[in-house]
Amino acid sequence: MSDERSTERAAEAAADAAGEAYAAAEEAIKDGLDEANRFLQRQLDERPLTVAATALGVGLVLGLLLSRKS
Repeated sequence: MSDERSTERAAEAAADAAGEAYAAAEEAIKDGLDEANRFLQRQLDERPLTVAATALGVGLVLGLLLSRKS
């Protein structure tokens, strides 16, 4: 019986730790996405032609890569 209780307590502690780790990871991802959004918005405001040319170039390369027939 004692082993069963200690196993349950260990499982609960592990579940709590996993939940806390998940919450921390979720917050870090949200912070990272917010920072990336602010960076991209700032670049778009400061250098609109550079952003447009970069998007065009990336789209062209992806289009060429995806349209190749094997």
